[in-house]
Amino acid sequence: EGTGPEQAARAHAERIVGRDARVQEDLAPGAEVAPPDLLEWLLDRQFAGFELVAHARIGAHHIFKTKFIGSTTLVVQARWAAAAGGRWCIREAEVARVENEPAGPPTATSGPASPDRV
Repeated sequence: EGTGPEQAARAHAERIVGRDARVQEDLAPGAEVAPPDLLEWLLDRQFAGFELVAHARIGAHHIFKTKFIGSTTLVVQARWAAAAGGRWCIREAEVARVENEPAGPPTATSGPASPDRV
């Protein structure tokens, strides 16, 4: 595709905001997602937009924190790496923070007061 990791992360977030089920195609085979139904949960919500709030590079991997903005706002941390064909894929994703979710949001840990992770 010739896109870099930031373009891939932005396109992924745009698919979530647009409630596009093709978002599943961004996951690498065997990707670790916590909770496992995170993408379905995101697609069930209505978000007004998103912001890439952090980007770190560790070797061949790029870690992005994406803030999805809506009545429920949450930050998802995802680790991206290039696949054999050069396409960027998510290897790991988890909820880093949730705001304003009264109905029990998905969390990687139990309990509503889980601390932010970096």
